[in-house]
Amino acid sequence: MPRAKLSPRKMPTQERSRATVDALVQATADILVRDGAAKLTTNRIAERAGVNVASLYQFFPNKEALVAEVSRRHVKAQREAAREVLATRGFDTLEDLIRTLVALGFAAHAVSPKLHHALTEELPARRARKWEPEDAPMLDALRHFRTDVPDPELALWLIDTVSHAVLHRAVVERPEALSQGLLQEELVTLLLRYVKRK
Repeated sequence: MPRAKLSPRKMPTQERSRATVDALVQATADILVRDGAAKLTTNRIAERAGVNVASLYQFFPNKEALVAEVSRRHVKAQREAAREVLATRGFDTLEDLIRTLVALGFAAHAVSPKLHHALTEELPARRARKWEPEDAPMLDALRHFRTDVPDPELALWLIDTVSHAVLHRAVVERPEALSQGLLQEELVTLLLRYVKRK
């Protein structure tokens, strides 16, 4: 079976088109939370968004592309939150930096665990993480502190990958752990032992 196309057909440029796409994405998230991925269809998404299904297909080739867009927006919001924190506050220690970034991840995944569960189950393979120029503050923050990692960019990729793996498996297998402190502390300990090896 060929892999579903996960990219939008086109990006909206007019305000009305952006509102339509936003409504479709929100409808997709709502159905995933309320009914789960098994009940997600393009007809139901269009109906919940208040548009006809032809409008949905104008922007998205299938329901998988809409689920991918929900996930993309979630990742974008997390990255923007991290960049804002890095731009607006200083960190006295590497532990303070890692603890803050881990806390942001846990907070984002605790907001709507059912949605994250559906996203994890519907899109089990994590989409490729592309570094953008806007991510430079994260790398700069890591470089600011003395670490024992030979390659800070690789280290940041590992930190990001491990954190997402833990959070996404917790959503499915240990959702109660997202609101308890122990898992968060264990992840902080794991990451700190990685970057400070001596």
